[in-house]
Amino acid sequence: MKHLSLALAIATIVSLLIQGAIVIMAGRPVAPWPVEVLSHPRVSFAEEARRAIFFTPDLSKSEHAMIAIVGASAAQEGFQPAIAKTEAPDLLVHNLSIGGANITETDQIIDIAIKATPPQISRRSVLVLAISYPMFVPDNKRWSDPVFVPPDAIAEGRILTDLQREAMRCASICDPSSLFFRHAPEQLISFSRDRYALYLRLVPRLPAHLTDPVLKWNLWRYDPRRKSESKRTMQSSASAPQAQEEPYLAMAHRQMDFLTKYMGEPEGVLHNEQFDKLRMLIDKARGVGFHVVVVDMPLPSWHRSKSPFFVPYEAKLQDVLASYLSAGGIDFVSLVDAIPDEEFRDSIHPKAEAANHWARILIGQLRALHRFD
Repeated sequence: MKHLSLALAIATIVSLLIQGAIVIMAGRPVAPWPVEVLSHPRVSFAEEARRAIFFTPDLSKSEHAMIAIVGASAAQEGFQPAIAKTEAPDLLVHNLSIGGANITETDQIIDIAIKATPPQISRRSVLVLAISYPMFVPDNKRWSDPVFVPPDAIAEGRILTDLQREAMRCASICDPSSLFFRHAPEQLISFSRDRYALYLRLVPRLPAHLTDPVLKWNLWRYDPRRKSESKRTMQSSASAPQAQEEPYLAMAHRQMDFLTKYMGEPEGVLHNEQFDKLRMLIDKARGVGFHVVVVDMPLPSWHRSKSPFFVPYEAKLQDVLASYLSAGGIDFVSLVDAIPDEEFRDSIHPKAEAANHWARILIGQLRALHRFD
Protein backbone atom coordinates (compact mmCIF):
# COMPACT_ATOMS: atom_id res chain seq x y z
CA MET A 1 0.00 0.00 0.00
CA LYS A 2 2.87 2.31 0.85
CA HIS A 3 4.49 1.69 -2.54
CA LEU A 4 1.19 2.30 -4.34
CA SER A 5 0.70 5.63 -2.55
CA LEU A 6 4.23 6.65 -3.43
CA ALA A 7 3.71 5.71 -7.08
CA LEU A 8 0.47 7.74 -7.23
CA ALA A 9 2.17 10.73 -5.61
CA ILE A 10 5.05 10.57 -8.10
CA ALA A 11 2.67 10.21 -11.04
CA THR A 12 0.66 13.22 -9.83
CA ILE A 13 3.78 15.37 -9.42
CA VAL A 14 5.10 14.38 -12.86
CA SER A 15 1.70 15.13 -14.43
CA LEU A 16 1.59 18.56 -12.77
CA LEU A 17 5.14 19.32 -13.92
CA ILE A 18 4.30 18.38 -17.51
CA GLN A 19 1.15 20.51 -17.47
CA GLY A 20 3.07 23.39 -15.91
CA ALA A 21 5.67 23.18 -18.70
CA ILE A 22 2.90 23.21 -21.34
CA VAL A 23 1.34 26.30 -19.76
CA ILE A 24 4.71 28.06 -19.66
CA MET A 25 5.50 27.23 -23.31
CA ALA A 26 2.06 27.48 -24.93
CA GLY A 27 -0.04 29.36 -22.41
CA ARG A 28 -3.45 28.40 -21.14
CA PRO A 29 -6.12 27.66 -23.74
CA VAL A 30 -8.47 30.61 -24.00
CA ALA A 31 -11.98 29.91 -25.24
CA PRO A 32 -13.64 32.67 -27.25
CA TRP A 33 -16.52 34.49 -25.63
CA PRO A 34 -19.17 34.37 -26.96
CA VAL A 35 -18.46 30.73 -27.73
CA GLU A 36 -17.64 30.03 -31.38
CA VAL A 37 -16.64 26.67 -32.83
CA LEU A 38 -15.49 28.05 -36.18
CA SER A 39 -11.83 29.06 -36.18
CA HIS A 40 -10.53 32.00 -38.22
CA PRO A 41 -9.19 30.88 -40.61
CA ARG A 42 -11.01 27.56 -40.80
CA VAL A 43 -8.66 24.63 -40.14
CA SER A 44 -10.60 21.38 -40.37
CA PHE A 45 -13.76 19.64 -39.20
CA ALA A 46 -11.62 17.78 -36.65
CA GLU A 47 -10.34 21.07 -35.24
CA GLU A 48 -13.92 22.33 -34.97
CA ALA A 49 -14.94 19.15 -33.16
CA ARG A 50 -12.15 19.73 -30.63
CA ARG A 51 -13.23 23.32 -30.14
CA ALA A 52 -16.80 22.17 -29.64
CA ILE A 53 -15.72 19.65 -26.98
CA PHE A 54 -13.58 22.08 -25.01
CA PHE A 55 -15.25 25.45 -25.64
CA THR A 56 -18.98 24.65 -25.44
CA PRO A 57 -18.74 23.87 -21.68
CA ASP A 58 -17.95 27.56 -21.13
CA LEU A 59 -21.70 28.11 -21.44
CA SER A 60 -21.66 27.38 -17.72
CA LYS A 61 -20.40 30.95 -17.27
CA SER A 62 -23.63 32.40 -18.69
CA GLU A 63 -25.39 34.85 -16.39
CA HIS A 64 -27.95 36.18 -18.84
CA ALA A 65 -30.31 34.79 -21.47
CA MET A 66 -28.53 33.71 -24.62
CA ILE A 67 -29.04 32.58 -28.19
CA ALA A 68 -27.23 29.33 -28.98
CA ILE A 69 -27.01 28.48 -32.68
CA VAL A 70 -26.33 24.93 -33.83
CA GLY A 71 -26.00 23.79 -37.42
CA ALA A 72 -23.34 23.24 -40.06
CA SER A 73 -20.91 25.41 -42.02
CA ALA A 74 -23.47 27.79 -43.58
CA ALA A 75 -24.73 28.68 -40.10
CA GLN A 76 -21.14 29.08 -38.90
CA GLU A 77 -20.33 31.63 -41.58
CA GLY A 78 -23.69 33.35 -41.77
CA PHE A 79 -24.25 33.93 -38.05
CA GLN A 80 -20.84 34.68 -36.58
CA PRO A 81 -20.97 35.86 -32.93
CA ALA A 82 -18.71 38.88 -33.53
CA ILE A 83 -20.90 40.08 -36.39
CA ALA A 84 -24.07 39.38 -34.41
CA LYS A 85 -22.64 41.55 -31.64
CA THR A 86 -22.28 44.51 -34.00
CA GLU A 87 -25.84 44.01 -35.26
CA ALA A 88 -27.36 43.46 -31.80
CA PRO A 89 -25.08 44.62 -28.95
CA ASP A 90 -27.74 43.72 -26.38
CA LEU A 91 -27.82 40.02 -27.32
CA LEU A 92 -25.43 37.23 -26.37
CA VAL A 93 -25.10 34.94 -29.39
CA HIS A 94 -23.06 31.73 -29.24
CA ASN A 95 -22.44 29.67 -32.39
CA LEU A 96 -21.85 25.98 -31.69
CA SER A 97 -22.18 24.85 -35.32
CA ILE A 98 -19.68 22.33 -36.72
CA GLY A 99 -18.79 22.17 -40.40
CA GLY A 100 -20.13 19.05 -42.10
CA ALA A 101 -22.40 18.13 -39.18
CA ASN A 102 -25.50 16.05 -39.69
CA ILE A 103 -28.32 15.96 -37.14
CA THR A 104 -26.57 13.21 -35.15
CA GLU A 105 -23.49 15.35 -34.52
CA THR A 106 -25.67 18.40 -33.87
CA ASP A 107 -27.46 16.38 -31.19
CA GLN A 108 -24.11 15.58 -29.56
CA ILE A 109 -23.20 19.26 -29.41
CA ILE A 110 -26.55 20.02 -27.82
CA ASP A 111 -25.89 17.35 -25.18
CA ILE A 112 -22.69 19.19 -24.20
CA ALA A 113 -24.51 22.54 -24.21
CA ILE A 114 -27.36 21.23 -22.05
CA LYS A 115 -24.92 19.67 -19.58
CA ALA A 116 -23.06 22.96 -19.20
CA THR A 117 -25.87 25.53 -19.21
CA PRO A 118 -27.33 26.43 -15.80
CA PRO A 119 -31.06 25.51 -15.71
CA GLN A 120 -32.10 29.05 -14.83
CA ILE A 121 -30.34 30.25 -18.00
CA SER A 122 -31.64 27.59 -20.40
CA ARG A 123 -35.21 28.38 -19.34
CA ARG A 124 -34.74 31.96 -20.56
CA SER A 125 -32.67 31.20 -23.65
CA VAL A 126 -33.24 30.37 -27.31
CA LEU A 127 -31.80 27.38 -29.14
CA VAL A 128 -31.64 27.99 -32.90
CA LEU A 129 -31.55 24.83 -35.01
CA ALA A 130 -30.18 26.12 -38.32
CA ILE A 131 -30.80 23.25 -40.71
CA SER A 132 -30.73 22.41 -44.41
CA TYR A 133 -31.15 19.21 -46.39
CA PRO A 134 -27.43 18.16 -46.41
CA MET A 135 -27.64 17.78 -42.62
CA PHE A 136 -30.04 14.87 -43.09
CA VAL A 137 -27.48 12.55 -44.67
CA PRO A 138 -27.66 9.16 -42.87
CA ASP A 139 -24.96 8.29 -40.36
CA ASN A 140 -23.63 5.28 -42.28
CA LYS A 141 -23.15 7.50 -45.35
CA ARG A 142 -21.80 10.62 -43.64
CA TRP A 143 -19.38 8.96 -41.26
CA SER A 144 -17.93 6.49 -43.75
CA ASP A 145 -17.59 8.90 -46.67
CA PRO A 146 -13.98 8.70 -47.94
CA VAL A 147 -14.08 12.37 -48.88
CA PHE A 148 -14.27 13.29 -45.20
CA VAL A 149 -13.30 10.22 -43.20
CA PRO A 150 -9.69 8.87 -43.16
CA PRO A 151 -9.22 5.40 -44.69
CA ASP A 152 -8.01 3.89 -41.42
CA ALA A 153 -11.13 5.17 -39.65
CA ILE A 154 -13.37 3.67 -42.35
CA ALA A 155 -11.48 0.38 -42.07
CA GLU A 156 -12.39 0.19 -38.37
CA GLY A 157 -16.01 -0.27 -39.40
CA ARG A 158 -17.31 1.94 -36.58
CA ILE A 159 -19.70 4.83 -37.19
CA LEU A 160 -18.19 7.74 -35.27
CA THR A 161 -18.82 11.43 -35.77
CA ASP A 162 -15.91 13.87 -35.88
CA LEU A 163 -16.82 14.88 -32.35
CA GLN A 164 -16.78 11.30 -31.08
CA ARG A 165 -13.50 10.58 -32.82
CA GLU A 166 -11.84 13.65 -31.27
CA ALA A 167 -13.34 12.75 -27.90
CA MET A 168 -11.55 9.38 -27.92
CA ARG A 169 -8.58 11.01 -26.19
CA CYS A 170 -10.73 11.59 -23.10
CA ALA A 171 -13.80 9.51 -23.96
CA SER A 172 -15.40 9.16 -20.53
CA ILE A 173 -15.49 12.91 -19.90
CA CYS A 174 -15.51 14.33 -23.45
CA ASP A 175 -17.90 12.04 -25.32
CA PRO A 176 -21.52 13.06 -24.58
CA SER A 177 -22.66 9.49 -25.22
CA SER A 178 -20.53 8.02 -22.40
CA LEU A 179 -22.23 6.89 -19.18
CA PHE A 180 -19.89 8.97 -17.03
CA PHE A 181 -20.69 12.13 -19.03
CA ARG A 182 -24.41 11.50 -18.78
CA HIS A 183 -24.55 10.83 -15.04
CA ALA A 184 -21.60 12.59 -13.40
CA PRO A 185 -22.04 16.13 -12.03
CA GLU A 186 -20.99 18.86 -14.45
CA GLN A 187 -18.51 20.22 -11.89
CA LEU A 188 -16.62 16.91 -11.84
CA ILE A 189 -16.62 16.62 -15.62
CA SER A 190 -15.49 20.23 -15.94
CA PHE A 191 -12.61 19.70 -13.50
CA SER A 192 -11.44 16.61 -15.39
CA ARG A 193 -11.87 18.23 -18.80
CA ASP A 194 -9.83 21.29 -17.78
CA ARG A 195 -6.80 19.05 -17.30
CA TYR A 196 -7.11 17.87 -20.90
CA ALA A 197 -7.76 21.40 -22.14
CA LEU A 198 -4.17 22.27 -21.23
CA TYR A 199 -3.08 19.97 -24.06
CA LEU A 200 -5.45 21.59 -26.56
CA ARG A 201 -2.76 23.37 -28.55
CA LEU A 202 -0.79 20.15 -28.77
CA VAL A 203 -3.74 17.95 -29.75
CA PRO A 204 -3.21 18.26 -33.54
CA ARG A 205 0.16 16.56 -32.96
CA LEU A 206 -1.19 13.92 -30.60
CA PRO A 207 -2.70 10.72 -31.99
CA ALA A 208 -6.08 9.36 -30.93
CA HIS A 209 -4.38 5.96 -31.13
CA LEU A 210 -0.72 5.28 -30.42
CA THR A 211 -0.28 3.57 -33.77
CA ASP A 212 -1.55 6.52 -35.84
CA PRO A 213 1.90 8.07 -36.51
CA VAL A 214 3.31 4.67 -37.42
CA LEU A 215 0.58 4.08 -39.97
CA LYS A 216 1.42 7.40 -41.60
CA TRP A 217 4.99 6.35 -42.37
CA ASN A 218 5.63 5.84 -46.06
CA LEU A 219 7.27 2.55 -45.15
CA TRP A 220 3.94 1.12 -44.03
CA ARG A 221 2.10 2.54 -47.04
CA TYR A 222 4.54 1.08 -49.57
CA ASP A 223 2.77 -0.98 -52.22
CA PRO A 224 5.16 -3.37 -54.01
CA ARG A 225 2.66 -3.79 -56.86
CA ARG A 226 2.83 -0.11 -57.78
CA LYS A 227 5.68 1.20 -59.86
CA SER A 228 7.23 4.34 -58.48
CA GLU A 229 7.09 7.43 -60.63
CA SER A 230 10.30 8.55 -62.23
CA LYS A 231 11.77 11.89 -61.21
CA ARG A 232 11.21 13.13 -64.77
CA THR A 233 7.48 12.31 -64.58
CA MET A 234 7.12 14.06 -61.23
CA GLN A 235 9.01 17.12 -62.44
CA SER A 236 6.90 17.43 -65.58
CA SER A 237 3.63 17.16 -63.63
CA ALA A 238 4.86 19.73 -61.10
CA SER A 239 5.72 22.21 -63.84
CA ALA A 240 2.37 21.82 -65.64
CA PRO A 241 0.44 25.09 -65.82
CA GLN A 242 -2.35 25.54 -63.29
CA ALA A 243 -5.86 25.07 -64.67
CA GLN A 244 -7.81 28.26 -65.01
CA GLU A 245 -10.16 28.98 -62.12
CA GLU A 246 -13.72 27.98 -62.88
CA PRO A 247 -16.32 30.73 -63.13
CA TYR A 248 -18.31 31.12 -59.90
CA LEU A 249 -21.54 29.61 -61.17
CA ALA A 250 -19.88 26.57 -62.72
CA MET A 251 -18.04 25.87 -59.47
CA ALA A 252 -21.21 26.35 -57.43
CA HIS A 253 -23.14 23.91 -59.63
CA ARG A 254 -20.34 21.36 -59.28
CA GLN A 255 -20.58 21.73 -55.53
CA MET A 256 -24.34 21.13 -55.64
CA ASP A 257 -23.72 18.01 -57.75
CA PHE A 258 -21.27 16.86 -55.08
CA LEU A 259 -23.94 17.34 -52.40
CA THR A 260 -26.35 15.26 -54.46
CA LYS A 261 -23.88 12.35 -54.48
CA TYR A 262 -23.00 13.00 -50.84
CA MET A 263 -26.62 12.46 -49.78
CA GLY A 264 -26.54 8.90 -51.11
CA GLU A 265 -28.86 6.68 -53.10
CA PRO A 266 -31.56 6.56 -54.25
CA GLU A 267 -31.40 10.12 -55.52
CA GLY A 268 -34.03 12.40 -54.03
CA VAL A 269 -35.00 9.97 -51.27
CA LEU A 270 -34.44 11.08 -47.68
CA HIS A 271 -34.34 8.43 -44.98
CA ASN A 272 -36.25 8.84 -41.72
CA GLU A 273 -33.21 8.32 -39.48
CA GLN A 274 -32.10 11.95 -39.16
CA PHE A 275 -35.67 13.31 -39.05
CA ASP A 276 -36.41 10.99 -36.12
CA LYS A 277 -33.30 12.33 -34.41
CA LEU A 278 -34.51 15.88 -35.06
CA ARG A 279 -37.70 15.06 -33.14
CA MET A 280 -35.72 13.63 -30.22
CA LEU A 281 -33.37 16.63 -30.27
CA ILE A 282 -36.27 19.09 -30.12
CA ASP A 283 -37.93 17.18 -27.27
CA LYS A 284 -34.66 17.08 -25.34
CA ALA A 285 -33.99 20.81 -25.71
CA ARG A 286 -37.54 21.74 -24.78
CA GLY A 287 -37.34 19.38 -21.82
CA VAL A 288 -34.63 21.51 -20.18
CA GLY A 289 -36.44 24.75 -20.95
CA PHE A 290 -34.87 26.05 -24.17
CA HIS A 291 -37.16 27.95 -26.49
CA VAL A 292 -36.52 26.13 -29.77
CA VAL A 293 -36.53 27.95 -33.10
CA VAL A 294 -36.02 25.83 -36.21
CA VAL A 295 -34.48 27.90 -39.01
CA ASP A 296 -34.66 26.55 -42.56
CA MET A 297 -31.41 27.86 -44.00
CA PRO A 298 -31.09 29.91 -47.23
CA LEU A 299 -30.21 28.40 -50.59
CA PRO A 300 -29.73 30.05 -54.00
CA SER A 301 -32.83 29.94 -56.20
CA TRP A 302 -31.13 27.74 -58.81
CA HIS A 303 -30.06 25.29 -56.08
CA ARG A 304 -33.62 25.00 -54.79
CA SER A 305 -34.95 24.36 -58.29
CA LYS A 306 -32.30 21.86 -59.41
CA SER A 307 -31.53 19.78 -56.33
CA PRO A 308 -33.45 16.47 -56.26
CA PHE A 309 -33.41 16.59 -52.44
CA PHE A 310 -34.78 20.07 -51.74
CA VAL A 311 -38.50 19.49 -52.36
CA PRO A 312 -38.58 16.11 -50.54
CA TYR A 313 -36.70 17.71 -47.66
CA GLU A 314 -39.18 20.57 -47.35
CA ALA A 315 -42.10 18.12 -47.32
CA LYS A 316 -40.57 15.84 -44.68
CA LEU A 317 -39.50 18.78 -42.52
CA GLN A 318 -43.01 20.23 -42.46
CA ASP A 319 -44.40 16.80 -41.61
CA VAL A 320 -41.99 16.43 -38.68
CA LEU A 321 -42.66 19.92 -37.33
CA ALA A 322 -46.44 19.97 -37.85
CA SER A 323 -47.40 18.69 -34.40
CA TYR A 324 -44.98 21.04 -32.64
CA LEU A 325 -46.19 24.06 -34.58
CA SER A 326 -49.89 23.28 -34.07
CA ALA A 327 -49.29 22.97 -30.32
CA GLY A 328 -47.15 26.10 -30.19
CA GLY A 329 -44.22 24.08 -28.87
CA ILE A 330 -41.58 25.62 -31.13
CA ASP A 331 -41.18 28.38 -33.68
CA PHE A 332 -40.24 27.95 -37.32
CA VAL A 333 -38.46 30.47 -39.52
CA SER A 334 -37.98 29.87 -43.23
CA LEU A 335 -35.01 31.72 -44.69
CA VAL A 336 -34.76 29.54 -47.81
CA ASP A 337 -35.59 32.42 -50.15
CA ALA A 338 -34.61 35.32 -47.87
CA ILE A 339 -31.15 35.81 -49.38
CA PRO A 340 -30.51 36.97 -52.97
CA ASP A 341 -28.40 34.70 -55.14
CA GLU A 342 -25.59 37.24 -55.41
CA GLU A 343 -24.88 36.92 -51.66
CA PHE A 344 -23.76 33.28 -52.00
CA ARG A 345 -20.12 32.44 -52.67
CA ASP A 346 -21.07 28.92 -53.78
CA SER A 347 -24.16 26.73 -53.63
CA ILE A 348 -24.77 27.12 -49.90
CA HIS A 349 -22.38 29.50 -48.08
CA PRO A 350 -22.53 33.30 -47.75
CA LYS A 351 -19.98 35.66 -49.20
CA ALA A 352 -17.90 37.29 -46.47
CA GLU A 353 -19.38 40.71 -47.21
CA ALA A 354 -22.91 39.31 -46.89
CA ALA A 355 -22.49 37.93 -43.35
CA ASN A 356 -23.81 41.13 -41.74
CA HIS A 357 -26.97 40.90 -43.81
CA TRP A 358 -27.49 37.23 -42.90
CA ALA A 359 -27.05 37.96 -39.19
CA ARG A 360 -29.36 40.97 -39.38
CA ILE A 361 -32.14 38.93 -40.96
CA LEU A 362 -31.89 36.15 -38.38
CA ILE A 363 -31.80 38.54 -35.42
CA GLY A 364 -34.81 40.41 -36.79
CA GLN A 365 -36.77 37.17 -37.03
CA LEU A 366 -35.77 36.12 -33.50
CA ARG A 367 -36.73 39.48 -32.04
CA ALA A 368 -40.16 39.13 -33.60
CA LEU A 369 -40.62 35.76 -31.90
CA HIS A 370 -38.99 36.20 -28.52
CA ARG A 371 -38.48 38.84 -25.90
CA PHE A 372 -34.90 38.88 -24.66
CA ASP A 373 -34.13 40.08 -21.14
